[in-house]
Amino acid sequence: MNRGAAALHRLSVGLLGVLLVAFAIAVVLTRFSVRPVSDWVSRIDTAAVADATGTGWFAAVVAAVALVALFWGWRLIRTTIAPQHPDVVTLAHSGPEGMLTVPPKVVAQAVESSLREQTVLRQAHVRAIDDRGSTIIRITVEARPERSYDEIISILARPIEDLRTAFAGSGVHVQAMVHFERVER
Repeated sequence: MNRGAAALHRLSVGLLGVLLVAFAIAVVLTRFSVRPVSDWVSRIDTAAVADATGTGWFAAVVAAVALVALFWGWRLIRTTIAPQHPDVVTLAHSGPEGMLTVPPKVVAQAVESSLREQTVLRQAHVRAIDDRGSTIIRITVEARPERSYDEIISILARPIEDLRTAFAGSGVHVQAMVHFERVER
């Protein structure tokens, strides 16, 4: 999971929630004439508010706030859409001649076919996904319970290190998950 995007989601929802709760409390307290909130609301100059809404700058401010809200909302929605498959990744330090782009899906398929040749592993799945703006190559393997964790990790160590070296500096993260079958008794 992309921590930056998740933090922005939580911050946005928390800020909006605090503002809405404060507004709701103010409305309820004003409705029941609870002091000092009802006094504060009664001091609001409605004529000044009406005059401000009639000026030219007010429409510009509302339009700017609407544009910022639309942009921010679109960013939040775009990062919460189900993980997508990244098209290509530009490798860092590709060279002065040009940029080298690689489709992560093809790399994931090659790693998967290499891992499926291992007889120790029962199943191996490798996927390239785009999770909240971060490209991730996720390796998931399944092994029999009589196999040791160290044995499985020794098989996974080389592909993981090769992927990290190949995608160094490009923002691609490598995840590995190991599942052991349950022991039947």
